[in-house]
Amino acid sequence: MTPSDPPVSLRERKKRATRDALATAALRMAAERGLDQVTVEAVTAEVGVSVRTFFNYFGHLEDAILVAAPDSTARTCRAIVGAPPERSTLSVLREAIAEELTHIEDGHDRWELQCTVLGNSPSLFPRFLAARGADEQALIAAVAERLDVDARTDLRPRLLVHTALAAVRSAVELWTATGRTRPLRALHDEAFAELAAVAGALRD
Repeated sequence: MTPSDPPVSLRERKKRATRDALATAALRMAAERGLDQVTVEAVTAEVGVSVRTFFNYFGHLEDAILVAAPDSTARTCRAIVGAPPERSTLSVLREAIAEELTHIEDGHDRWELQCTVLGNSPSLFPRFLAARGADEQALIAAVAERLDVDARTDLRPRLLVHTALAAVRSAVELWTATGRTRPLRALHDEAFAELAAVAGALRD
């Protein structure tokens, strides 16, 4: 939590803990057994809650397996909007996303389990991409707010976000493929340095 984040009540912390426990159990079971061998009933029995409780948090079993960190997008959007106006928007995106990569790096086991499930169940990709698409739209809206433009008619918010996320995806994919032998933040910074070099070349 950063100093700008609002305090979280005990009730909310308990809700988040339950949600995280359900998501973790569903993901681990899907990676170990295969998606077709996992049921909501098995997940809730593992966590010790009711099936009704599961559906208070998730609409489908797949939603629990593919869930992202609940506060990630909101934190990133706040960082984008609140960054000093004199900084370039691409550098703001780089730093805001880098903060979230710390959570991915700390939780690399979860990331790898998710990759395993997606690899074994390609049918999940549309749902996975749809969830990430919602995050992407939130980032586009935050960049548009920072630039004081209308994202429906101005190209820049979409272009900046799509470009930044392509750099992040490249860094994460290389980090995973190489067995995490280099820090994810270093790969992230390298990817954005390459973007800056390309942008400079285009201006020449």
